[in-house]
Amino acid sequence: MKRSHLTIAIAFAIAVLMASAVAQTGAIKANIPFDFTIAKQTLPAGEYKVAVEGTMLHVVQLNGTDSAYVKYNLSAREKDMSPRLVFHRYGNRSFLAQAWITAAGHELIASPREIEYARTDKQEQVVVLASVLAK
Repeated sequence: MKRSHLTIAIAFAIAVLMASAVAQTGAIKANIPFDFTIAKQTLPAGEYKVAVEGTMLHVVQLNGTDSAYVKYNLSAREKDMSPRLVFHRYGNRSFLAQAWITAAGHELIASPREIEYARTDKQEQVVVLASVLAK
């Protein structure tokens, strides 16, 4: 009986720790000078807020109505990092690939559309520096 209580307590502690890691929040603001694509949605150039909301990134245009939600994978952590967005560019098409927020890299999964461009065009990386938004 004591063993099952200990197992339940350990499982609960692990669940709480995992939830706090996933529920990480933070937001940055960036002026993106070109149209770009996230998943199946193309957004116009402009000033955007990019926020971590659980397991999703929320990209929203500050002076407009365009926005998108997209899943991400946590790719890396850095102690000293600058907030930034990394785009993959193929010719004149740009795809959001990473968002560096709260000392972590949030990597987006390449969409089928991006994969098609990658097969035929050379990939360039474009970095847009951002600023941290206060909570």
